[in-house]
Amino acid sequence: MIVASYAGVLFLSAFLLFFIQPIAGKALLPWFGGAPAVWTACLFFFQSLLLAGYAGAHLISRIGRRWQPVVYLALIGVTLIQMPIAIGERWRPQGTETPTPRILAILFLAVAAPYVLLAATTPLLQRWVSRDARIANPYRLYAVSNAGSLLALLSYPFIWEPRLTLGAQTAVWSWIYGVFVVLAAALALTQLRSADGASEPADSIAGTAPRVGGRDRLFWFLLAASGSGLLAATTSEMCLDVAAVPFLWVLPLALYLVTFILAFAGVYQRWLVSALFTVSLAALLVVNGLVPSVSIEWQVATESLALFFGAWLCHGEVARRAPAPRHLTAFYLMLAAGGAAGTLAAMAAPLVFRDFWELPLFLSLTIVLLFRAVLFDLPADDRLERRLAWGAMVVVPVVVTAFFAWPRVTQLGDTVATARNFYGVLRVADDPSADVSRMRRLRHGRILHGVQFLDPALRALPTTYYGARSGIDRAIRSHPNRVAGEPLRIGVIGLGTGTIAAWGAPGDRMTFYEINPQVIDFAGTYFTYLQDSDASIDVVQGDARLSLEQQDARKDGDRFDVLAVDAFSGDAIPVHLLTREASALYWRVLREDGVLAMHVQNRHLDLAPVVRGLAQEAGKTAVLIRGVTRPEMGSFASTWILVSSNAALLAGLTGAGPRLDATDSAPAIVWTDSFSNLYEVLR
Repeated sequence: MIVASYAGVLFLSAFLLFFIQPIAGKALLPWFGGAPAVWTACLFFFQSLLLAGYAGAHLISRIGRRWQPVVYLALIGVTLIQMPIAIGERWRPQGTETPTPRILAILFLAVAAPYVLLAATTPLLQRWVSRDARIANPYRLYAVSNAGSLLALLSYPFIWEPRLTLGAQTAVWSWIYGVFVVLAAALALTQLRSADGASEPADSIAGTAPRVGGRDRLFWFLLAASGSGLLAATTSEMCLDVAAVPFLWVLPLALYLVTFILAFAGVYQRWLVSALFTVSLAALLVVNGLVPSVSIEWQVATESLALFFGAWLCHGEVARRAPAPRHLTAFYLMLAAGGAAGTLAAMAAPLVFRDFWELPLFLSLTIVLLFRAVLFDLPADDRLERRLAWGAMVVVPVVVTAFFAWPRVTQLGDTVATARNFYGVLRVADDPSADVSRMRRLRHGRILHGVQFLDPALRALPTTYYGARSGIDRAIRSHPNRVAGEPLRIGVIGLGTGTIAAWGAPGDRMTFYEINPQVIDFAGTYFTYLQDSDASIDVVQGDARLSLEQQDARKDGDRFDVLAVDAFSGDAIPVHLLTREASALYWRVLREDGVLAMHVQNRHLDLAPVVRGLAQEAGKTAVLIRGVTRPEMGSFASTWILVSSNAALLAGLTGAGPRLDATDSAPAIVWTDSFSNLYEVLR
């Protein structure tokens, strides 16, 4: 009965630990441009607080048995100061702050105290349970706690997110935390009554427990770091190519937790998991290097499988080396330290690497640790097998990294510049051909974000998704003010290479809103659209929604005739730019008869129903414009949706494209800052 009580509290504490993570991430995402790195920063914060909690549990376990529950009860009382939790508007950034420190500061002020207590609960309660001689293996309770974590993650995108606002979600979390406090305090009081006041006993477990050396602790640390690094790297890759949304945070984290559950429940066979990891790695290498364009399903599936089997290897080897219960809190402390280190390495990668090298490097580290584990288990006199293992430990990771590097190197063309920061990897490269139509390209991750002809006679041509007869061309050239020869006030969310500036005419004023300072630098340094434009150009750095909200509050400047929404991180959509609240803001900064031009070209998602829903709510008409590929002009197929109530403009677009409210039978979708569902728009 008492074990069931402890298991219930551990389950509840783990549920709360992982329920708060997607809530916090989703609350912060709109404030920092919807960048995938927001979630990496959140992961690092929570891993660091997990480390703090485990360190606290380790220190508490080293004091007298009577004082342990007393200190734990005191910590419970301290956490109540921070309840109920809330990520308030008062912490909202102004738009130009360095993102990572701001994210960490907001999370610390919002949830630090209860999170540390919840983290400390897992190792501390397991240590208390281990005193019972009837409990053969207290580590199995770690599988129970991870099951609670898994339930929190899997329930979030299917139960909590679709039904509750963020405010309601934090309220539910706070009420459940209240239940946890009551149950945890009851267990602490039970321990207090049963304590004899003595220090931690030197019982038979302590007497027979083998000594834990520095090599063991280092290996625990590295295995945990490799697993968490795989998690952070895989999540970043997925979110960059699709969208930074809770589902794509939850999926990798859930797989990661399942490997903990399996490993600490004793489900691990090295030869089998190694074979499955090899197959998944081969599939990932094929998709990454040999298939030019893959569906979202294959991409997510191969990355997920490599993460799952790689993390299972790491955690399986950790579980095999779990020490006697006397060392339980120290063991968990090293796991938490490794987890925080792996996430920190992934978060710091933009400062070290100019491309996304985290995934191949953490996969290679996993391979190295696997062969090192094999070496630990091989007899010292088995020289041949040991030499083979040492050789494989060196050669295999090099081969894996080379397979990842080869397609990236061969697809670069003549690289002009590469840079990486919080928002991703930017690369400028020239076509290797030497003819007159040679072009310079800007890529963000794997996605092309702009092209310009290098020939001075052609470089003024608007290219890619912005060419002649594209949606943005029609929005500007068909506008009644343009037809009447009057200047236009144009806003553009997302800069890229600044191609839209080519549509500017004398007297026009264009304002670009761009969150990534590196994009602003590259557009001005390596491309000439901004300098060559006939319009007056302004570039505002910061998240577009925050900047427009500040502009609207100040009543600063004229309202726009045309507002183009063209912000993408890689191929990922910043969801906060496609919500009801964002749409209301757009119409506040647009003239009554203005045009909202939404660029919805996307490999994985059909965003037309979302824009249609926003248009219907605003009482506007939506017209879909499909641009065609014209290689000689540098134009690509594109999909724009123009939203307006401007009768003259809409009349000028007759025959340009279908009106979505008349021809699209799919139900309209309305996303909000609190509600969005990626499943609805998957292709």
